Amino acid sequence: MNASRRTGATPSTSEVWRTRGLIVAGLTVLSSLFSVLHYTPLQFVSVNLIQALVLVVLGAIAALGCLLRLPVLLLASGAILIVVGLVRLVTYDATIGIISGSVNAAALMVGLGIALISIWTTSRPMPEKN
Repeated sequence: MNASRRTGATPSTSEVWRTRGLIVAGLTVLSSLFSVLHYTPLQFVSVNLIQALVLVVLGAIAALGCLLRLPVLLLASGAILIVVGLVRLVTYDATIGIISGSVNAAALMVGLGIALISIWTTSRPMPEKN
């Protein structure tokens, strides 16, 4: 048995955050599929092409961070998603270049960014109690 592996059926902290990170990263990438849906009952979120590309790229970076065991990539992806989403929400009345687009997609970006940062926060092992 590996000495770094905990005894029992509980997975290690590293495995848990990586699994959760991959799930959220996958959901981030899959959220871009809303841009190809043109059937109203299934289009929960209106995503334009730029927003879809942001979701795909940042979701891929977050997944890469999980696979390479670099949780800082989760922090970066989450922070960028939050900033892009908040800038769009704050500039709701204006159409500013690539930030224009659906505000519900911006809210989705903020939510996914918060999820990625939350996973990053829990990725570090807790100190051992004596």
